[in-house]
Amino acid sequence: MWITVIVACAAAITLAVIFRPVAKSPTAEEPEPTGDRDAVASVAVGQLKGRPVVVTGGWDGTVGVWDLATRRPVGKPMTGHTSVVWSVTVAQVDGRSIAVTLSEDGTMRVWDLATRQSMGKPMVGHTGTTAAVGQLKGRPVVVTGGWDGTVRVWDLTTHRPVGKPITGDTVASVRAVAITQVKGRPVVITGGLKETVRVWDLTTRRPVGKPMTGHTNSVEAVALGRVSGQRVIVTGGSDDSVRVWDLTTHDLLGQLAGHADAVYAVVVAQVDGRPIAVTGDLDGTVRVWDLTTRRPVGKPMTGHTDAVKTVAVAQVDGRPVAVTVDHDNMMRVWDLPAIPRQR
Repeated sequence: MWITVIVACAAAITLAVIFRPVAKSPTAEEPEPTGDRDAVASVAVGQLKGRPVVVTGGWDGTVGVWDLATRRPVGKPMTGHTSVVWSVTVAQVDGRSIAVTLSEDGTMRVWDLATRQSMGKPMVGHTGTTAAVGQLKGRPVVVTGGWDGTVRVWDLTTHRPVGKPITGDTVASVRAVAITQVKGRPVVITGGLKETVRVWDLTTRRPVGKPMTGHTNSVEAVALGRVSGQRVIVTGGSDDSVRVWDLTTHDLLGQLAGHADAVYAVVVAQVDGRPIAVTGDLDGTVRVWDLTTRRPVGKPMTGHTDAVKTVAVAQVDGRPVAVTVDHDNMMRVWDLPAIPRQR
């Protein structure tokens, strides 16, 4: 079974992350709360030396790494931030596993996950809420969206800003960003309090095509995928909806109907060659969707007692799993249900 990861501590530190074995059913085993329930503010899933790991950003400013298979911390926490870490992004850059973290202290830091050292000087000037790593003119960059409604581009090698911020009509907080290429052009997709989804050319800083409208409240999550050869954007909003858009034409392709509360987290992945989306909402429900049919797969996964704010997908011992974190800072690991084959 294949899976593609998409997109997301030492004993001396009390962590709110409670790893338990995944259950055989779609519902995760109920964890026993221990320690400080206010420790984890953000989470991402990635690879370190060929093993799946979870990287956490803490309310105390620390950044922790956990082995997803053993549920144990990997080394000591990484320190440097002086306030809550709002966002964690994991990527492979020049053959190294890195994490990019955004903090309330107004800095963004890059960490080498193998050496557990900070790479270069902190990047300052933007209190960001979300980030994505990509390429611009052959160089690795990170794009950040902030409380101030701007989108900024940073060179991951020099740690300096690239060009002017993207402002346009993003006059309210940017809550989600994603990077890709459209017709050979690097672009960033944004969503936020403006209720629209936008595509921006990273070279010219200008909008590409028409805005995607239809959400009636803030856009909280943006994910990219491919369905039957068609490139799509999947968005989740505070209007209780999950929408699927054509990345090229910006047309609405349909909705994933079922959530009854605001959708704060969306991830897209491929499992056994089938495109899926995993979504989490305000009431703590996690759902899996077949993006080809736009129908739910299996029953909703329940157990969280607060809004699900982060969803990631990974492979553990050959099994596809979802990792979710709620606003009560409880992390759960779920077996993903099998996707029925179309006849």
